[in-house]
Amino acid sequence: MEGKAQNYFQEEYPDVWERTTAYSRTIAESMPAQLYDYKLYPDGMSFKEQQLHIVGNISFLCHQITGEYKSFYSKDEIEELSKKQVLQISGAAFSYMANLIKNIAPSELSEKVMFKGTEMSKKNILFLIRSHAIHHLGQSVIYLRMNDIEVPEYVGW
Repeated sequence: MEGKAQNYFQEEYPDVWERTTAYSRTIAESMPAQLYDYKLYPDGMSFKEQQLHIVGNISFLCHQITGEYKSFYSKDEIEELSKKQVLQISGAAFSYMANLIKNIAPSELSEKVMFKGTEMSKKNILFLIRSHAIHHLGQSVIYLRMNDIEVPEYVGW
């Protein structure tokens, strides 16, 4: 049974991640550059910070899987980053994740790691990365709506 589940994951999940990537890019492209620093409330994240937070989470959680930390940007530079740069950074992180999904050994998917005091499989960490991204993309949709920007149709299934 384990083998079928692993094959299913490796056959299906790359396409799911590809659609999540496309949806993320469409949302990020929909926000005009001049509104990338828009915040719903003063102590919240800006639209730009939402996008980069997704990238940071990809870095952090992929580290749980690979043992290597891949940084895509410096947090000290966030304020200076343009929309174009954020799109490039996000694209690199989503591609990194796609390559990890495609290249992880099926036997490694069931390996356990500790995450916040809970033992989880590496496969579950991959699901967590997508769940976290969708959570912040949902918040980004609110930012678009608050600025009367048409929201892209959801394609992340």
